[in-house]
Amino acid sequence: MTAVLDPPVNDPVTAAVAELSAVLDRAAEVPTWVPSDEALSAAVAACATAVTRAQALLVGLVGEIDARGIGTRRGAVSTAAWLRHVLNAMPREARTLVGVATAIRGGITVTGAAFGAGDVSLAQAVVIPGALGELPDELPSDIRQRAERELVGYADRFDAQQLTRLGSHILTVVAPEIGEARDAEALERQEQQARRRRELFFTPDGHGTVHLRSRLTDEAAAIVRAALDPLAAPLPRTVAGTDQRTAGQRRADALVELCRRGLRSGDVPESGGEPTQVVVTNPLRTLTEGLGITRLPDGAPLSAAKARRMACDCQLIPAVLGGRGCGSRRRPGAAALRRCPPASSDPARSRLRVPGLRSTRILVRRTPHRDRCPERPDQPG
Repeated sequence: MTAVLDPPVNDPVTAAVAELSAVLDRAAEVPTWVPSDEALSAAVAACATAVTRAQALLVGLVGEIDARGIGTRRGAVSTAAWLRHVLNAMPREARTLVGVATAIRGGITVTGAAFGAGDVSLAQAVVIPGALGELPDELPSDIRQRAERELVGYADRFDAQQLTRLGSHILTVVAPEIGEARDAEALERQEQQARRRRELFFTPDGHGTVHLRSRLTDEAAAIVRAALDPLAAPLPRTVAGTDQRTAGQRRADALVELCRRGLRSGDVPESGGEPTQVVVTNPLRTLTEGLGITRLPDGAPLSAAKARRMACDCQLIPAVLGGRGCGSRRRPGAAALRRCPPASSDPARSRLRVPGLRSTRILVRRTPHRDRCPERPDQPG
């Protein structure tokens, strides 16, 4: 702390502060191991009350300094700036002291009296004027005073953060007919602001992952949670053990699975006149031999196995290309073969036994497909 003025002699305020300092000196010399548990607990509560009352005294002095303009007369741009220099306080601390002092001198008398008695902490003394300042200007003074008394009464049961939430609805308590209508208007404004602030961004980090940054309304977030929670449940326990994924990993997998199911169902708007789809670019060699890489539209690389799985999902890869990396599209009989009618008049050729098929009535071509395409020697059979 920096001393900027010499205290005057026989000043009552200075004498009272000096006496308080002497009492603290004596209290600091008392050994803390002597009292019993009950006495020590009571001493902690009493000490906290004394600290609050000392803060109230400091706030009162700051209010008088601000009213006289001492800080600006000493060369500071404001009282808060002067306090930063005198007390070596952070800007927020200095502004808090000045703000509470200004509010108490401005008519928040019930809060000031409770603060001086140690019934309201400094943090609570910040919250109460803030809550009262949010009340309508045309509100009658008796309702405003009743709201202040209610908040001061809550201070012995709720901390400053809880008191802030209570203060946002205090008008509903003291004047329900006014508060409910005002709360409805405030909620509508909040919802409109939330809708304007909604956003979703994809930011690649260049290391194979993409960061998702979003802001949703409460309603939209509830919809997303309701859709993801069933898919984000841990997998059932198997012989291999329990699901080792973290909660964040399960939610990420659930989001991808939800989008994948939406694309497969076809219940999404078209894009450019075509069904919505993920486009990849890769040579045929990547699919046939499992070598090389493929790329997404934004240039991000994918391994050959992932490319084969994506091609399999869109029914591009038949099982003859090999089963490794093909995923679940490898089947003994394709759906197209199940649907096609018999075209051969030869009963021996019009029936073919395919394992896993209940109906064996499928089309058998007389000329193999590869024999009809000699110009495509690389065409897989």
